[in-house]
Amino acid sequence: MSVPSPDQKLFEEALDLFKQGRLAEAIQKAETLLRNHPDSEDGYEALAIFYSKVNRIDEAVETAKQWIRLNPQSKMARVNLSRFYLQKGLIAEAEHEQAEARRLSWVEELTQKKIAMPKVDPQEKIERFKKVIELDPNDVLGYYSLGDAYLEIQRFPEAVQAFTKGLEADPAHSSSYYGLGQAYQAIGEKERAKEIFEKGIRVADEKGDVMTMKKMQARLNQLSSERS
Repeated sequence: MSVPSPDQKLFEEALDLFKQGRLAEAIQKAETLLRNHPDSEDGYEALAIFYSKVNRIDEAVETAKQWIRLNPQSKMARVNLSRFYLQKGLIAEAEHEQAEARRLSWVEELTQKKIAMPKVDPQEKIERFKKVIELDPNDVLGYYSLGDAYLEIQRFPEAVQAFTKGLEADPAHSSSYYGLGQAYQAIGEKERAKEIFEKGIRVADEKGDVMTMKKMQARLNQLSSERS
């Protein structure tokens, strides 16, 4: 039976304390782990999560950033940082980290296949999704993907049209409310965006779509706090 290394032993002890609900002690143990072993990625992940559980979100963010500085290729560091930003209501920052995590996943997958990262023309994507919709005019995912592609290249009025069509096909598709609200917000129709987010939050809550609901709530809070 192999003996765990000192850093692994501290990590396991911190996890045990966390599972017992002894969060303050778990945090102290994880902090000790990183002081003694500043290259422990397990330590950064554990400490960041422990901080978030006791609502020390700023410290969770900084710990995740330290993890990224240690390993810029860590997908999980980006995923966790995105969650912490979402808890702070920093939607743009959260979405940026989500996108970076996806990019790292794609790079890893493509590297394993030994092929180069393909460049997809935005207009090509739009035409592809239009063809999907032509085949099935009630395909809510086709409309959602089309709207998302329009958002990506800042063609916001067309994004509004696509998301609206999608919601006509499926009024319970919560992600389409999120996209439609973003599009209205981008063209300056703040009151309309608020209405969409409010309705989308109710739909997402009924469906149990917690992540999308939180995103819409954060954007709604942002709009409500802005001066008209």
